[in-house]
Amino acid sequence: MALPFFPQLKPQTRVEARADAKSLTRVDEKKFRGEVWHRDRNRCRCCGRKVIKTLARVPERGEVHHIHGRVGDLRYDSRAALLLCLQHHERVTGRVNQHRLTVVATKTFKTPQGTFTDAREPVTFREAS
Repeated sequence: MALPFFPQLKPQTRVEARADAKSLTRVDEKKFRGEVWHRDRNRCRCCGRKVIKTLARVPERGEVHHIHGRVGDLRYDSRAALLLCLQHHERVTGRVNQHRLTVVATKTFKTPQGTFTDAREPVTFREAS
């Protein structure tokens, strides 16, 4: 009578063990962008223009703007992102040098990294000097 064969499983490596021990936050970028589009009701937060999802570089193209950049935990935090039309997104990011805009917060939220603009609340835009 033959003994049953049981394959021997390899032990977990140290890197795999560390990765399992540290709870990683997995965020779907599509879900994050969907939250921002839904919250802002498919309208530019600066001018109120109805924006569309397209790859064409047209003024009514909607783009998600990360107010504080795409760093750390804020990268996928909808509180720190706005929906803007292509025209205003270029002015806010500085791609267009003339008439540059800055985002002015009415409310903020705090994290261990600091205090940031809360995009869930109304924001205003001011021409930078």
